Amino acid sequence: MNLIIAGANKLGEYLVRNYSQFGLRCDLLGFVDDRSRLKGKKCAGLPVLGSFDAVMEVEKAAVVLAIDSPSLKVDIVRRLLYHPSLNYPNLFSKNAWVSRDCIFGRGNLILEGSLINFGTQIGDFNTIDRHCSIGHEAVISNYSYLGQSVNVGGYSFLEDSETIGNGVVISQGVRIGRDTEIGPGAQIDGDLPTESKIRAKPRAT
Repeated sequence: MNLIIAGANKLGEYLVRNYSQFGLRCDLLGFVDDRSRLKGKKCAGLPVLGSFDAVMEVEKAAVVLAIDSPSLKVDIVRRLLYHPSLNYPNLFSKNAWVSRDCIFGRGNLILEGSLINFGTQIGDFNTIDRHCSIGHEAVISNYSYLGQSVNVGGYSFLEDSETIGNGVVISQGVRIGRDTEIGPGAQIDGDLPTESKIRAKPRAT
């Protein structure tokens, strides 16, 4: 089966450069991206085939969403909803550690150095960037992006479409309402309501 990467960007390039980490038996066909200026060009040595809708022209394919933005992920999935035979594989780096009893939906990216503890449930189309730590029996729902070195405490619950910046620490048992944005370096010790926006931690002077 051919694999198409949605997003001709740094994350997409990273997936191509490190493709052997993920153990997929798919041939990389190229990228799709809505930026028209990229069509016909190359990213990481592979062609940009057209907009995200170009996937609809491929008879059978696997698709990986190399997208940080939760809202854009939702939009892409909706646009491709009526394709009769798309597959959205989970990509697990061989350099990540995932407890065997964790439950995953589809279309998740788990990058190198990350650790996911026992009893954790992860829904659909989440990206867990490098060197994250997810505590035991946590829940990460759908369409979220966790930046590098994020630490999520055990029993925490992340609702849909979260954007969590690099180095954020979420304490044990915390619930984060959907569509929340947390800036890099923040420490979250209590529940956050829907659509919260937490600024990055100020730098020491």
